Order: sequence, then C-alpha cells, then structure tokens
Amino acid sequence: MDWSILSLHDFHFLKDCLLCSDLEGSDTSLVNIFLLQKKYDIKTAVHKGFLFRYYTGKENRTGYGFPLRLCPEKLGNSENPFSLKDAISSIIHDSEASGRKLKFCLLTENQKNQLEDCFRSDFPEIKLEWQTNRDDCDYLYEREKLAALHGKTYHKKKNHVSRFLRNYDGNWEFRSLNLCAIASDMIFVAQKWLEERFAACEAGEITITDDERRALILEHDMIKTALENKDDFALDGGVLYTNGKPVAMTLASRLSERILDVHFEKCLSEAAAAGAYAAINWCFANSCDSYEILNREEDMGVEGLRKAKLSYHPQKLLEKYYSV
Repeated sequence: MDWSILSLHDFHFLKDCLLCSDLEGSDTSLVNIFLLQKKYDIKTAVHKGFLFRYYTGKENRTGYGFPLRLCPEKLGNSENPFSLKDAISSIIHDSEASGRKLKFCLLTENQKNQLEDCFRSDFPEIKLEWQTNRDDCDYLYEREKLAALHGKTYHKKKNHVSRFLRNYDGNWEFRSLNLCAIASDMIFVAQKWLEERFAACEAGEITITDDERRALILEHDMIKTALENKDDFALDGGVLYTNGKPVAMTLASRLSERILDVHFEKCLSEAAAAGAYAAINWCFANSCDSYEILNREEDMGVEGLRKAKLSYHPQKLLEKYYSV
C-alpha cells in the first residue's frame, strides 16, 4: 500500500465516497483524521475499495485502524468486488513488508467482532488479544435530551442554564456558524481560553506539564486549521455572546446522517462561572436538530473533563479496543 498524509485534495475525494452510515467512533471522522495527523502521525492509503489508516501514538493508539469501506460507484466501479477479507489480507501483507507489528487500535466492539470473525474463518493462524482503555471511550448523547433538559436527570443542568439566563438578563446571544461569519470570534475564544490556562499555571492555580502544554498548543493550531477550511470540512458549531462579546465556542462536523461529532468546546472563565458551558451546550443541541446523536468524543483521562461529560448522562460510552 502507498501510505501518505491526508491532503485537502484527498479529503474532498474521500468525503464524497466514504460509506459512513454505520460509523460511530470519532476516530472515523474525516475531519479528525485530517486534524490529528500530526499528533498521532496518521498515515492513510486508499486500496482495494477501502480507506486504510495507521496510527503511531501511545500503546492504545498505535496500529491499524478498522478499514473503512468506500462507495464503489464513486471509485468508478458498479460493484465492489473486495471484501473485509481482502482488506485484512492487505493489512497483513503491509505489516510483513514494513516490519510493523500486526496491531489494531481504536476499534469499536462491532469492528473488533468483525475482525475476529474474519481472522477465525480466513486467517486462523493469527491470534490477537484485545484490551480497552477507559480514556478512549467516546461519549454519545441523545441530542433531543440535551436540547430539552427535561426531568430530574437534567435538573442541575437546567438550573445552570437558568442561572446563566438570569445573570445576563437578555444580554446574550447564540450565533450559528452555518448562518453567521463568526470564525474569527471562535478563534478569539480559543486563544483567550489558552491564555487563561497558561496564566493560571504561572499563578500556581493549576499544573500544566510540558507534554500538556504542547498538546494545548497543538489543539489550538487544529482549531485554526479547521476554521481556515470550515467550508471544505462543512463544519457546524456556534459562538455564545454576552454583552456583545464572544465568551464560548463549539465546533463540530458530520460523522453520519445520524451523528454529529463535537470536536471542540471552549468557554472563558468569567462566563464559565456563570453557567456558560451548560448554556452553549444547550444552545448548540437546539441548533442542530437534524441529528439524533452528539458524539462529544473521549475524556482522555482528564478527571474534570470526565466528571463534566458524565454529568450530561451519555446514552452510551462507546468503548474502543486495541490489540496487544
């Protein structure tokens, strides 16, 4: 296979022919593949009717991703003669030719089961052991529930939104990226949020390791790259304003017809203390009513982030498997 980084030209080709109806995991988002290339040294290849990915990260993020099927008509074929067996055979041959260990990562349970069935029937000599990492689980939510915040389950979240509305007493507004030219305001919020984090570290209020600092800077660069290509990526999202100033942002893209993948969410500290995180979550859930599910991605093992994501009561924690 001919591996390369994913270019914008490649992105345009793939977004029109990736069969995404059954995709759930944030790793299968083309926008994520494009944005995370530097972080995980992601290489891609189109071969035998599939999109192949190889990740080089930590143990749980090193290996081949699940091969993603492409639409045969878009590839110039009326029928796709290639099967998952062909895709796995290609991965095995690539592993042998490159000297890479045959490893897989970021597989959902359904994808893992498909691989196991294929190995059992077609490659019985190959045995893989699987593990999961809680830090990799995607949080999937019913959009309608986040928009309505009904019942005891969401009582605290509704109170946070109500507190925000009282605090700003009509002096607030949510603007959608689909309707307004707000990319510069998104970058403003992301930049100010980053500056607040670094200032808090210098003041001794929080601790940021060198690796975490590099990751934060890389994330900020990804936000800018995403917004520079917002039309190509068909991004969704919005900005929350108080007293005419941008204080929170969220950025997302389509994963499938049912699922919207929320890539970034940032809120400035003063507004956050007044309930702005709950407010922008609520506003955005109401603005994207063509989707059933919001994938708010993993918590990366960050305790505060995990607590916040769990407080919204996910419909499902999407486990990811990797082979060892």
